[in-house]
Amino acid sequence: TTKIAMGGISYASAVDIAPQRRVDLAIKYIAQAISARSHSNERQFEENLAQELILAANNSQESRAVKRKDEIERIAVSAR
Repeated sequence: TTKIAMGGISYASAVDIAPQRRVDLAIKYIAQAISARSHSNERQFEENLAQELILAANNSQESRAVKRKDEIERIAVSAR
C-alpha cells in the first residue's frame, strides 16, 4: 500500500511492487521480528533467529514477520 493525500485527507491505496522490494520487505519484517523476540525473552539471539526463520518458512501465524505481512495484505485488499 501507499499513502495518497488529496485535499488534506490521506488514504491507503493498493499498488504493485517490484520483486526486489518484496524480498527487501520480507528481510526487514524478519529482522524486526527477531529483534522483538530477543528483547521480550531470555533466549539467545541465535535461537530466536532459527525459530523465526522456521516459522516464517512454514508460513505459521506464530511468526511475527508472517503476521505483519498478512496485516499489510489485509489493508491492501480493503483499500481496493
